[in-house]
Amino acid sequence: MKISEKIIQEYIWKNKNNLYELFEEIEFPRLIEKEKPWELEPSEIIFNTIISKYKELWEEVKLINLFGCEVPLKKSDDNTIRADFLANFEGLNGIGIIELKKSVQTERQSFTELLGYGSHIRTLFTPMSKLDITYILIAPMEERIVRESVINKLLYEQINTFALIPIYDENNINSLKLRPWIPNLNEIKNLIRKVFHEDNFVIFKVVWDGLIGDWSPKNKGDYPTQKMKDRMNIVSSYTTQLMEERGINGFCYSSQVYSEQRDYHGHLTNAINIVGLNPYRATKYRYLQEVIENYSINNFSVKINDIIPEIKNKYHKNHDTEDIFEQLESDWSESIVKLGFEVVDTLTKSIKYKFIEDSYGEFNWSDFQRNLDENSDIYKFNIHPTGILRKLYAEYLKLDYNYIREYGCDEHPMCYETDDIPIYLVDSMTNHYMFYNFLERLSMEISNKTLERNI
Repeated sequence: MKISEKIIQEYIWKNKNNLYELFEEIEFPRLIEKEKPWELEPSEIIFNTIISKYKELWEEVKLINLFGCEVPLKKSDDNTIRADFLANFEGLNGIGIIELKKSVQTERQSFTELLGYGSHIRTLFTPMSKLDITYILIAPMEERIVRESVINKLLYEQINTFALIPIYDENNINSLKLRPWIPNLNEIKNLIRKVFHEDNFVIFKVVWDGLIGDWSPKNKGDYPTQKMKDRMNIVSSYTTQLMEERGINGFCYSSQVYSEQRDYHGHLTNAINIVGLNPYRATKYRYLQEVIENYSINNFSVKINDIIPEIKNKYHKNHDTEDIFEQLESDWSESIVKLGFEVVDTLTKSIKYKFIEDSYGEFNWSDFQRNLDENSDIYKFNIHPTGILRKLYAEYLKLDYNYIREYGCDEHPMCYETDDIPIYLVDSMTNHYMFYNFLERLSMEISNKTLERNI
């Protein structure tokens, strides 16, 4: 008898007390290591991060305890979403939601059902965090969209997600084994290709009244007091929390015009600088790289149906969606525009002033760095990365510090312009020089510096 999805489900439930016997042990790929950490590409760092996380999840999965089978959201509705299995993990936090899909044709539906049921569980157990649920998919994992979804959940959304491939003889259910699916390096490279190009970063800057004596030095030529520095760092720290909450990958920092230059710059001398990674612009880069050689991103337009070709159906007309993608790309900035004004409006509230004047400016990050008016004669306070940039920055710094402790600073490109590297990594986390060096590395410009120096 041909094995159906239902037969697999019932067999797993029947063996729930010795489920570990169905798991097939495999050898995880080795982490990518290079003696010189600056030669590691971002995709390789991300690969190492995902594989390390996946190993941790695999150890948790092996402690699984099934306590529910085919559990619907509502008992009376036959058409509602059902969880194939619910589980916990012995001695560990969290509920496991498990979805079983036998065929390639049905595995595309898996994440819709997993996340739909996850939302229900989070409602029942409010307030749950992301880490309180582990999503487990049992499926062939042959569809690219499904494999990339698992990687995206782990990488960008920081959601515990694991995939198992059912292996069995079509005529013998007792042969069933569950083998971990493991992401490969090429799949990760495809997902992050061109993501970190400097042109993908958009900066929105909100400036407000210097509030002399409270927020900025009273006398020209004076430095900000420690209290003023702390206050400006609270602004950027609060901004970072909002960016993380809303899933914005980027970084931010507060700045202040030198006190002796405020006559030239005007009275709006305080600023919060919010830099976000525009996903539509990154997508445009990836698409153009595939179809055009030696392209310039500003010389070509992209349509939504270039990115989602399936949109071309009987309801589709070219003129309906011709400019939608470009609109999405330009309108994305609105997310950090609103955030910037929200931060300043909230943190400058006072029992002394009813209104504090502010203004704003929007830039491309690569242009902003070359703008002397925006980068000279100012104090730059602590810089804070968010999302994938925060994760990558920390991973690179750990490798850099291990290398410099072992071999010194002479050969590391980070030391070409200064040997004043903070002794402790904690001081590098908010350091502008170190972070800008990291941004160059993401686009591999730091490797070019190495080559130039060795010629």
